[in-house]
Amino acid sequence: MYARSPTQMNVLGKRKREVAVVTRQRERTSDDSEPAPAAASDVDQDIFRKYFESTFEPLPESHIATSSLSAEEEEEDDDEIESAQEESSWEGLSDVENTHASVEIVEHRTLEGREDAESRRQQYKTFMSTKPPKEVEQAASRPSDKEADDEDAFEAQNLKHDLDLQRLLKESHLLEQAKSSPAPGTQRHKAVDMRMQSLGSKDSLFHQEKMPLSHRKGILAKATSREAVRRKEAKENGIILEKPSGQARSIARRERGVDVPAVGRFRGGTLKLSRTDILDIQGPARRGGKKGRR
Repeated sequence: MYARSPTQMNVLGKRKREVAVVTRQRERTSDDSEPAPAAASDVDQDIFRKYFESTFEPLPESHIATSSLSAEEEEEDDDEIESAQEESSWEGLSDVENTHASVEIVEHRTLEGREDAESRRQQYKTFMSTKPPKEVEQAASRPSDKEADDEDAFEAQNLKHDLDLQRLLKESHLLEQAKSSPAPGTQRHKAVDMRMQSLGSKDSLFHQEKMPLSHRKGILAKATSREAVRRKEAKENGIILEKPSGQARSIARRERGVDVPAVGRFRGGTLKLSRTDILDIQGPARRGGKKGRR
């Protein structure tokens, strides 16, 4: 056998008391009148106490602790009984307070909310109706048409500005010449001629098909001399100009020697005739030569 400390005895006492509390509740809930478990626990506790006191010193505080614990248990039982009585006596809230209390409903509405509700109602009606919505289509098409017209006008204005800028860049050299020349009409005619050529005119307005040969030669000589002066000044100033346009070669008759044959090519002491030369010598083939024969 081994000796037990006072703390172990208190733990055992608590365990036994918990068992005793359960037996009391069982006695209240059920109508059984058998106090056998409580008596058995008290007998066991007395046996352990006597054995401990015979082996070690007696415990004077054990009775006080047990008595205080039993008093606490009785107070807890009384509190439970009082709470149960209060719950049974509570009958709920009185109807008098419910009659006097009233719920206040406050609605904050604005004109926008009303307009939205009306528009939704109108949309619902048009959606549920079988007829196509005419008014809605017109109202939806009007702003889009206005936007399209505004965009077209803006694009037309931009296109006009682009054309004016292109004309200004093309006719800028005429403006420089107009400052030095006393006759402004010639520059205006040149500008009109350039615009006509840009639109697709083949010949210039200043080009004359029928005129005296001396006048035409003088015009060509003046143009060539002016171009030569322009290129010379650009070369002196270090300006690179475009390449001069190639002049058409005049088709002149080739002069042949006296001993050179008129047909073919004579090389290395041999005369070479091509197929075209042979066809030229033979001439076209004649047809219908058999009609005179019988």
